[in-house]
Amino acid sequence: MALGGRQFEPGDRLTIHWIAANRDPRAFDEPDSFRIDRDPSPNLLYGAGIHVCPGAPLARLELRVLMEELLARTSAITLAESRPPVRAVHPDAGYAALLVRLV
Repeated sequence: MALGGRQFEPGDRLTIHWIAANRDPRAFDEPDSFRIDRDPSPNLLYGAGIHVCPGAPLARLELRVLMEELLARTSAITLAESRPPVRAVHPDAGYAALLVRLV
């Protein structure tokens, strides 16, 4: 079987890196930029097809309310200088710890 131009044999192990999929420049313009106006439909965060998370609508609503309330009360968000960001360990993605300062 071939996938992405590479040949795989039965029994070969593959790992899906969701964060990489959501940063694919073939699917997203400026994939490394935070853009609130970006169309979220190709995002794989909540799955697709028969694997859609049943809690996705509630999670999206909670995230939207959190962000609206946070941004309404904040004039700046900066990285805290007291400790550098700590990257998450596989299979997680992103950061295990990211201290920020809200002003």
